[in-house]
Amino acid sequence: MSLAAPIVIRPARLGDALAIAALHHVAVHKLAAPFYPREVLEHWSPPVTLTGAERRYRETQEDGGLTLLAEHDGGLAGFGVVIPEAGEIAACYVAPELSRRGIGRTLLGAMEATVSAHGVHEINVRASLNSKSFYSAFGYHVSGRGEYRFEDGTVMVVAFMRKDNSPIV
Repeated sequence: MSLAAPIVIRPARLGDALAIAALHHVAVHKLAAPFYPREVLEHWSPPVTLTGAERRYRETQEDGGLTLLAEHDGGLAGFGVVIPEAGEIAACYVAPELSRRGIGRTLLGAMEATVSAHGVHEINVRASLNSKSFYSAFGYHVSGRGEYRFEDGTVMVVAFMRKDNSPIV
């Protein structure tokens, strides 16, 4: 089902950090719950605080990341994080109640265009198990299996995925 109102993509600002963190928390705990044990979900997306949200936003920017927001009907519908120079998509999340309506596709397209604009044409993503089918639908292929290890040793299984985004000549 598509949305009647347009999806607007814009760069995030520090003032958006709390809304981004809240959307991330809901999306992880609702959409990834069938794929991961509770301990992984709690490490991946702990309770939201303003201080933590702003810290994560600043760290993303310092690491070369660009956070893009998808707004629909005046509210936050999703967000993505891309590291253009590295050809890496670090995040793509949609509000669960708005999933499967083209928001993720629109965000992904904007992030891919950002990477291409930097002259990088191979895009990599470390995909959660619940997002593998999303990326596969848009031409990403699994290149390996991996693990993300949290500070306390808790392990989250992920899939390394890759896409050749070279322009067709």
